[in-house]
Amino acid sequence: MHLMLVNDDGIRAPGIRALCAAAVAAGHRVSVCAPDCERSAASHSITLRQGLRAERTDFPGAEVAYAVSGTPADCARLGLYLIPGVDAVISGVNNGSNLGGACIYSGTVGAAMEASMSGTPALAASLCAFNTDEYAAAAKLAVRVAEWMMDHPLPRGAIYNLNVPALPWEEIRGVKAALLSSTYLDSPNYVETRTDGGAAYSYAHGEDSVAVLDPDSDVPLTQAGYATLTKLTWDLRLNAPDPDVSGIVL
Repeated sequence: MHLMLVNDDGIRAPGIRALCAAAVAAGHRVSVCAPDCERSAASHSITLRQGLRAERTDFPGAEVAYAVSGTPADCARLGLYLIPGVDAVISGVNNGSNLGGACIYSGTVGAAMEASMSGTPALAASLCAFNTDEYAAAAKLAVRVAEWMMDHPLPRGAIYNLNVPALPWEEIRGVKAALLSSTYLDSPNYVETRTDGGAAYSYAHGEDSVAVLDPDSDVPLTQAGYATLTKLTWDLRLNAPDPDVSGIVL
């Protein structure tokens, strides 16, 4: 299978390097198209009003690799244009989880979604830990899930979203299908830095503001040592009847 790897942590991130090594070890062809620098939390944004630069670069194990000046979603679509014969796309392995409401911000998820909307099966893969070099187990599992995905296809515009607990391979309890937990980022907290030009603010994430109620959703399952697999889609419509608008008067 010819896999194209993308991410939002940048082409030099350890997660995508480990993913390439795992895919090659499993006997797959690998190509890479990833941002030239970190683009975390870029969601599904794309570049419209300026050109994209795609520079060929060396990447251990890959047949071809491009470092792109755009967003993760740019990398997914441009990579599928530049690289012929891609069978599936894996986005990741992300530095940190993409569980619950965090998926709406995730460049990892956005890149996989863009690939699927472009007509290529796609998987988003994340490790439930930050700033670690221990990606081998998550990368190995991501490749196995991608292989399974080819026999369990989703409709165009839908993806699988894998989150792997930060455990050694032999301690991961298995893979469980899950729904997204009802977690959201808390009320905005910002760190203020005073400069000669005034104040600068950066976001500081605290605790999620809604408690997890479903024990079979992704947050508690990963905390219990399971890798979780959720299905996500671009379709943001609620599965509910249309609202009764008869009371709106012009």
